[in-house]
Amino acid sequence: MLVLLGGVAWLAYQKGGSGLAQGFARLQSGMDRVELLEQERNELKRELAMVKQTAEVDREALVAIREQIKGIQDERLKMEEELAFLRGIVSTSSKNQSLRVQNFKLEPGLEAQQFVYKFSVSQVINSGSVVKGRIEITVTGLQDGETRQLKLDALSKEKLSSHKMRFRYYQNVEGMILLPQGFEPATIMIDVKPSSSKLAPVSESYNWSPLS
Repeated sequence: MLVLLGGVAWLAYQKGGSGLAQGFARLQSGMDRVELLEQERNELKRELAMVKQTAEVDREALVAIREQIKGIQDERLKMEEELAFLRGIVSTSSKNQSLRVQNFKLEPGLEAQQFVYKFSVSQVINSGSVVKGRIEITVTGLQDGETRQLKLDALSKEKLSSHKMRFRYYQNVEGMILLPQGFEPATIMIDVKPSSSKLAPVSESYNWSPLS
């Protein structure tokens, strides 16, 4: 971990970017928080062991301690997920692609032919400038034996043509797709199109594999 922090600090110094330094600070703060949560969890586990060893167990105290441990474990897991996300942003040093799509998930909806998609869009932390633009989604598949490409406005009840994009570090995107009857999806394409000419557009394609 020290090597990682040293590398990030060196990169921040070389680029002279305050944005990357901010990313490093957030990463350091997050790791400090995870370490503190680990200490609190260990202390509660010791306390729980002592309570169990007493002749008369206070059940309410036992339940309360277990709930505290669960709360700390949940927060620690959330912090670790955020740290993994921040590490991915900080460690990316590509010069020809400063935007990227991450954490794509596809899940079945409540109705037949309905699916929920989730993903995030981020920029490499270099200047901390606000990113604006739009995000388009296209699903490719077969219908009546022929290849078809369906845009978002043909797949959403709201006839949404695209998602608006505006963020400084990252933006979470979520939406719902309703496939037409007889359509067999194969891939889903995400096209990130920034309004600034200083940022290159990014496209990511994923196989149609909903989580069960």
